[in-house]
Amino acid sequence: MMRHLMRAATVAATTAAVVTATAVSALAAPSTAATDSSFDVCGATCLGETWGSITWYNRTAYVNGYVWDSGAGSATALFEAFAGDTKIDTETRTANDESDLGTLRAFDFTIGDPDLVGGINRIRVTVCRNYQTSSQLCGDPEHFYR
Repeated sequence: MMRHLMRAATVAATTAAVVTATAVSALAAPSTAATDSSFDVCGATCLGETWGSITWYNRTAYVNGYVWDSGAGSATALFEAFAGDTKIDTETRTANDESDLGTLRAFDFTIGDPDLVGGINRIRVTVCRNYQTSSQLCGDPEHFYR
């Protein structure tokens, strides 16, 4: 509960800064959206989390949302796009409450290969804690399908 209250307060404080960027990016996204998927993935310790939405297109997907960090180290959200069992593309976004990246970081990007016949059909989302010792602790990945 506390995690969601902290997240809500942080989101409210940063929403105005990302509304314009998200609106501009959404206008640039293709207009042939198939479906939308929501995601909310917590890392192994829940001191890192990512949430947002995936808009599926013919060959790619548009991903937008937030990654949140609390505690020592940083939190990285890993997005991996697949066509069947073949990994096609990877994107990462990191938040760090101990640096200029900040506790909450908004993101929006297109993932996949626009030239791939059939396109991507799955995105795997994983949240990892990154520690100063170069060690990493990742939560269980979650899969989202077109």
